[in-house]
Amino acid sequence: METSIIEKLDAARTSFWVWATIGWAFYFGTYIVTDLIHFSEIPDVLRWIRILAWLTFIISTIRLVKLKRELNRDNKMKDALEGELYQYNRRKSFQIGYLVVIGITMIFYLLSPYIVIPTLIVTDITLYFGVLAFLVSQVIFNRD
Repeated sequence: METSIIEKLDAARTSFWVWATIGWAFYFGTYIVTDLIHFSEIPDVLRWIRILAWLTFIISTIRLVKLKRELNRDNKMKDALEGELYQYNRRKSFQIGYLVVIGITMIFYLLSPYIVIPTLIVTDITLYFGVLAFLVSQVIFNRD
């Protein structure tokens, strides 16, 4: 079965979003775990996970740059691949990420009178889940 160039590029973009999500989840998630847990053995394992996740994220980003470069050569192909539905789904994903950031901020704000949470942990968790919500929703909305 032969696939068109648009289908191949769409599959490449979907693959980018999936691998970027996996890379982000493990890469930045290891920072949060390292800040929360202070065992001597665990950080060595987390360093290797972080390196592998970083490589995954970087490789997927390079693939995205190649895809963008190819799309910039042909405006008709770019219009076909980045149509109204893709733009709509991308906007919905940003909205979901924003709502997650606001929700987590509200949770930490409500907890602040009762427990002291280090600012770095609050910032890391807020950033992590905000970006992760955007990436996961991007994968879900554009899976077809």
